Parts: sequence; C-alpha cells; structure tokens
Amino acid sequence: MCGLLLRHMYGTRAAADGRQEEYSCFLVSKLGFAQGTASPCLFRHPARQIALSVHGDDFAAAGSKRDLDWYEAAMKEHYELTLQPRLGPGDDAKEAVVLNRIIRWTEEGVEMEADPRQAEKLIGECGMEGVNSVATPGVRMSFAEAENDKPLADHLHTAFRGAAARANYLAADRLDCQFATKEVCRWMAKPTNSSWQALKRLCRYLVGLPRLVHVYRWQEVNTVDVYTDTDWNGCPRTRKSTSGGCVLLGSHTIKTWSSTQSSVSLSSGEAEFNGVVRGAGVGLGYRSLLRDLGHEVSLRLWTDSSAALGICSRQGLGRLRHLDTHTLWVQQAVRAKQIDLRKIAGEVNPADMFTKHSLTREKLMSLARLFDAEYRGGRAASAAQTRKTPGRKRTIAEADAAENAAYTATEEHKPYMPHRRYTEAEMNELHPSFEVPEAVDADDPFIHVMDPILEHGKDEARRIAQEAAENGRRRYAEL
Repeated sequence: MCGLLLRHMYGTRAAADGRQEEYSCFLVSKLGFAQGTASPCLFRHPARQIALSVHGDDFAAAGSKRDLDWYEAAMKEHYELTLQPRLGPGDDAKEAVVLNRIIRWTEEGVEMEADPRQAEKLIGECGMEGVNSVATPGVRMSFAEAENDKPLADHLHTAFRGAAARANYLAADRLDCQFATKEVCRWMAKPTNSSWQALKRLCRYLVGLPRLVHVYRWQEVNTVDVYTDTDWNGCPRTRKSTSGGCVLLGSHTIKTWSSTQSSVSLSSGEAEFNGVVRGAGVGLGYRSLLRDLGHEVSLRLWTDSSAALGICSRQGLGRLRHLDTHTLWVQQAVRAKQIDLRKIAGEVNPADMFTKHSLTREKLMSLARLFDAEYRGGRAASAAQTRKTPGRKRTIAEADAAENAAYTATEEHKPYMPHRRYTEAEMNELHPSFEVPEAVDADDPFIHVMDPILEHGKDEARRIAQEAAENGRRRYAEL
C-alpha cells in the first residue's frame, strides 16, 4: 500500500526545504519583504525599513517600534510564536539571549559576549578549576617537542575531541583564543600529548580571563575593512602556513578567522597571497550581505606583504608557476576596482592576533582593546547557570585521572587600524590605494564579443531573480 504525504515528514531533507519555502514565500508575497540574493536567510522591508535574519526557527528583526509592532502582529496571525524580550531604548529590555549569546543594549551601543557556560564547562571537563592562570592562551611548539611528541592514550581520544569541539565553539566569540584553539583542533583525528597540554594551557588562560565583551558603538560608515596576515611555514610538524584575518565595519568586529592553509607554500609571498585571496573572498561576501540589507559599501583590503601586493598587481602567474590559477580572480577584482588594496606595516598589523603564539600578555590585551573588546569580571545577568549535576559523558579530566618570546609595546610599534586612526585624506596620503597598470589585453577586440551562452545564462539568472522577488524562493516550480 502506498500513500501520498500531504505534509512533510519530520526530519527529512524535504521538510527543511518546505519550511524555508513556506516562510520565505509568506514574507515576500504577503508582507512585502525583499529576500536577500547573497543569503536567502536575510530579508529587508523597503518601505518599513525592517531588517530580518532567519536562523533555523529563530527570527531576529531590527527596526522602529511601530514597524516591529506591525511585523509581530502579522506573524502572529499566521504562525504560533514565542517572543523574546525586545531590546531598545526607553522601556524596552536591556539584555537578552540570542542563539546562546548575550546581547546587551547600552547608551553607547550594543554589547555581545559568549555564553559563559561554554568556558565554565570547558574548564571543568579538563579538570582545570582553581588552577593558576597563564598570560597567553598558547605557546609555540619547538622542533624538538614535535619530534618527541607521543600519541595520546586511546581511552582519552573521545573526551579530548569533545573538549576541543567545545573550545572551537567558544572561539567564535573569543578572538583572543582563535589561533590557540585552531592549533588544538588540528589534532582531533590523532590526538597527541602535546595537543592535550595545549588544551590545558588554553583552559588555564580562560581561568584568568573567562569573560570578553564585544562593544559595538553607534557609528556611520561606508567601507568594509579587511586585515589579513600569514605565518609562513609556522607548523613545525607539517610546515604548513596559517592564514588569519578580520572583517571590520568601522570599529565593529564582524568576523575573525584563523585557519591552516591546505597546502605547503614554497615562499612567504605565496603564503601571503593565499591569505589575501581568503580575505578578499570573505570581504566581498560580507559586502554582498550588506547589499541584501540595503547598504552599499566599498571594500578595503590590508596586507603587510609587498610580495602579495606585487602578485595582485600583475596578470597571470609570472614566475610563480606553482600557484593555482583559481586564486588569480583577485587580480581582476583589484584591477576592476572592486577591492581597494592597501599596505600596512607588519609590526602594527592587527591580524597578528590570529596567526602567532609569540604575543605577550601586554600585546594581546592591546589588540583586544583595538577590536573594542573588553575583559570584564562577573557574569551576565541573563546568562543561564551551568548545571552542577554530573553528566553521563566521561570528561577528559576523569579519563586522564583514571590513567594516571619578548615583546615591548611602544607607541611606535603598537598595533593600530589606519581606517580608525586617520581621516580619509590622511589615510590616502600615508596608506595610498594600490594602483595597478592597465591590462595587457585591454585592446583585444575579442574580449568584448558577446558570448551567446553567457548572455543566455545571464537572462535566465535575471528571470529567476525576478520570480524570487515576487514570490520568494521556491525549490520546485508550482504544478
């Protein structure tokens, strides 16, 4: 016997598609929202100036009180809702929890911090409660330590991976711990004694500084700034390089990352170029997201590598035969003025935080302040309490018990962000935009010949975009 499902079966892939189609079509066709092109989870109401973000079944909207009242009433007529406190001035709430992050409204702006339970649980799972704190979250492994490192005992693997995964979740909101956490997570597949010691050091650091608050002050900006840095051949085991960077909207830290490059770079210029490519891609992506929300901004990309600037300014590989050609799109983006490429001195590059262990406590604190991040004591009022009852999962501390660089910050070398320190005229004089020569094939008449297949694809894309703007995105055409 066969039956036709009239509704989606819970947990299936089609159910997620159907739910996304349901709410997006309702928001677009019934309420007049415009769905994002870069991200279908972003919506904007052109008339009422409401910005909406959807994450699973969580809808977060920003707008005026009158417009948000209209939006909530319209949603209540169509769905069953559970409303969280509305943040804002006057009688509105001042603190709330959104996706397990603490969001706080203040007179100066908005504050955001990680769920304090994650740091508390991580410290507890590793058995680090009450231990002495350390100055930095990690230290660089020497070649001798890498050669003499031993595999971690088999019965500790599962617990180590669980603790490393929790640290990775926490690091998304703790920019001071991202590089150290990335180094720990690299060895989740085959944990070693050194990786376990690195995880314990990270916990010791969190014991002393468990709370970091990001401050987003009121501002008006029209440029996205991306700072990138690379540590060439920094891993003593694999000799792979680390790329790090940050995306800032004025003084607001939007995104940070620290990641190991997938291949071994044969030169520092190649490693730095790969870091620039990563930063350019992330920056262009966030510019597209802002366009979905109705904000048109330019992109400024900063690097401390003269070699990377040289590669970006030329056409093709030149003498660098070992580069992948799929990364050369950034050359055309710079030439087309989609990216304003600029140079910053290496000793003051704020992206150093995401690529190196060799940072002193003083420099680490200085970099945190530069990102408008504040170390505070106490605990957020709206944060949930950590459960004290023992869980069924065996922690790495329990499993382990059963087994029985100098830097002095001066005003001259202190990291800074040129886009925040200088006016536009001063910045253009001290850090001029990188000019590239005219393309060698600019006069080629065949470049401008219209490709019929490409033009047909563009027409099809415009048609799909027009249908989505009128009815919302649909996975399948209506029968």
